[in-house]
Amino acid sequence: MPQVSADAHVPLPPDAAAAVAESFPPARPRVPPHVRSVRAAWRFRPEGAGALAIHTISYAAGPAWLARLAHEPTQWLLRHQAVRQVERLAEVARSRVRDA
Repeated sequence: MPQVSADAHVPLPPDAAAAVAESFPPARPRVPPHVRSVRAAWRFRPEGAGALAIHTISYAAGPAWLARLAHEPTQWLLRHQAVRQVERLAEVARSRVRDA
């Protein structure tokens, strides 16, 4: 199953960063019609004074001939969405640290 991911450092411990990510409204990635299923997941690893937030989007596409032709544009589109999600999480985390 192909996947894309993006990561960013957030100034919160992993548990707090996960709680912030869970507070976001559920967002199903926008996908082209040839993508049959999609699954998004967060992972958090301790990193310095905060956490490394990793957002991964896995997907299945078909038919096979179209999936091969559209692989690069699909990767770009979904990676762009993953990057936006981790950037959003990092900004919210930074604002919570500033306000604390």
